[in-house]
Amino acid sequence: MILIVSFPDNKHVTRVLEHITRPTTVCDIADFPVRTLLNVEFSDVVDGADRLSFTPPGMAEINLAEIGAVWFRRIRPIGLDPALTDATSRLFAWSESTEALTGLWHAMECFWMNPPAADEAGQRKIRQLQVARQVGLSVPETLITNDPVRAAAFIDQRAEGTVIRKAFRNIAEAPRSTAVVTAEDRAHIDDVRYAPVTFQQFVPADLDLRVIVIEQEIFAASIRSEPEYRTDYRLGIGSAEFNPYQLPHDVASALLALHARLGLAYGASDFRVTPDGEHVFLEVNPGGEYLFASDRTGQPVPQAIAASLERHDRDHAG
Repeated sequence: MILIVSFPDNKHVTRVLEHITRPTTVCDIADFPVRTLLNVEFSDVVDGADRLSFTPPGMAEINLAEIGAVWFRRIRPIGLDPALTDATSRLFAWSESTEALTGLWHAMECFWMNPPAADEAGQRKIRQLQVARQVGLSVPETLITNDPVRAAAFIDQRAEGTVIRKAFRNIAEAPRSTAVVTAEDRAHIDDVRYAPVTFQQFVPADLDLRVIVIEQEIFAASIRSEPEYRTDYRLGIGSAEFNPYQLPHDVASALLALHARLGLAYGASDFRVTPDGEHVFLEVNPGGEYLFASDRTGQPVPQAIAASLERHDRDHAG
């Protein structure tokens, strides 16, 4: 059986489900602990076997020993019972529920895309850039700091308009697109003391790349944006030109090495191809979107994800 830990209205999950033929269950963590039941038994009373199971809403109990492959993708938060209103009680319930789920994931000895611990660590931009350099990928000159003096020096040592700033995570409550550092930004440089900021040397590009890796398969798409979106192609994605792209062998090998080091079976990476042909790695997102590229290039990314899950599920069953 294949387990997808996500939520049913996730369009990326829906598209993969269209290509899966083996028994599959979608588990939404938002249903736990109110609507999904979890049971773990270690006992010698019957046959001495460990029993780990969960029962999603409206479904029969599922023995986790039957799970051969898990796709862990963009989970929703645990859904505590609204009737539990005391703050301390809610904190305790959340803590216990989180511990139980985390322990359950670690106890499931099967294929994961991606293991939760690797997914969590793989999101961290500092670790990504560190490992990317170690495996031979080119990365932009970068400073991550909450020191206004260091930030000012990094900017002042470079020509005006050649430094960009970016956030670690683009949260809905405070969206921040990647942008060139302006004179106004420089005038407010002391504000970096409130939170670390990522500054990077701007990488001029002929093309942006979105590169999906599924185990050892690579699906790269080139993105040619309008000039006004030269710092962040996402802002002009509607008018961008997409095409399949072949990564150079050395870049592809280094990217696979990055995935191996981070423990990722799936990842969506962003690269820039400079005018002189250098491929510069920007970041990898362990739960990154792929449909915006694969739908416009015709690359079979949903099919490849489904095939990977089914292959490992068959191996487990055998």
